[in-house]
Amino acid sequence: MTHHAWILGLLWLTQSLSVPVRAVDLPAIPAVPSDNGSTPAPALTVKIAANDKNLLYVGRFEISESQALAAWPASSVTIRFHGTALNANLDLGKNRAEVQVDGQPVKVLTADAPGAHLYSLATGLPVADHTVTLVKDTEAFVGTLAVLGFQLDKGASLLPAPAADRRIEVIGDSISAGYGNEAANEHLPFSPSTENAYWSYGAITARAFGADYVCIAWSGKCLWPNNTIPSIYDRTLPLQTDSTWNFDAWRPQVVLINLCTNDFARGAPEQEGWVKAYHDFIAHLRTNYPDALIYLALGSMMTDSYPPDAKALTTARDYIQRVVKESNASGDTKLHFLEFDPQDGAKNGFGANFHPSVKTDQVMAQTFINAIQKDMGWQPVTP
Repeated sequence: MTHHAWILGLLWLTQSLSVPVRAVDLPAIPAVPSDNGSTPAPALTVKIAANDKNLLYVGRFEISESQALAAWPASSVTIRFHGTALNANLDLGKNRAEVQVDGQPVKVLTADAPGAHLYSLATGLPVADHTVTLVKDTEAFVGTLAVLGFQLDKGASLLPAPAADRRIEVIGDSISAGYGNEAANEHLPFSPSTENAYWSYGAITARAFGADYVCIAWSGKCLWPNNTIPSIYDRTLPLQTDSTWNFDAWRPQVVLINLCTNDFARGAPEQEGWVKAYHDFIAHLRTNYPDALIYLALGSMMTDSYPPDAKALTTARDYIQRVVKESNASGDTKLHFLEFDPQDGAKNGFGANFHPSVKTDQVMAQTFINAIQKDMGWQPVTP
């Protein structure tokens, strides 16, 4: 490391340590009704095209006048309007979508039959300015969500929905996607009905800071060498090889990579190859996010007891800490290690196939929130 890089690193550390970490009371998870689209919402008068410039799309969408397509989990669209009601014309496929009205989750949308359905996102509101956000709960292999347009009540008007000043991106596998986090127990298999990226640890963290959130996660994916996230990371719609994301459209200040659980599930990968692959992926991220704080994360599903005698948790920690140490030594001082505590099923339950429950997602979010407070100096907006 050069003397200049060392000084920058020291200043970064000094500034980070001077920021107090404030305890955050994360909101309780409400039980919300489901709307399966079997009863179409009454049509409203004012039509809004899917590509209206006042809509705020956060996440990777392919947008045209007729539709906006998203596959990655937690992709969202925010609609700000003056009026009393809002409808959305959506083709959900097998996906679920969370509806948040004026900051509160109010319902989950599903589709009882294929094709487009007209859903009521909000109705009976007082005549005032309102903000509604629609969030894709499910991940890419479940399918693509199509936003086909919106409707407002007579006399209502669409208002600009501003982007947040803070931006967070999480890159990962099933843990980050919210796989089975709403399942009743660990013995249940995956189902779209129990996957909720809205309540994943990354999304909870982003809401705590009032940040826009992007999640590039796919269950079962690895860092290296096969079935990897890096091989599809640059895609807007990950199943389409010609669907390339424009990184100029959105740049996060904070990035967290949580990739290693699947890599170590059947024994440790070859160290030199794995470490090089991680360095290569970080270098690729740096071409688009040169100034972002990047966390290399570990947890919360790994243990030293499974696979038997593999010491998977310890080995993965050693690999990742090596990547961080080598990156820091080469001058990248905005690269940190972050370890999530192993999930406590006795206390917080398990999701499907022993994945984190929503309660564990909240525990993980608190760890992430604390790290961002210390390292970025951000203070949460959650009361």
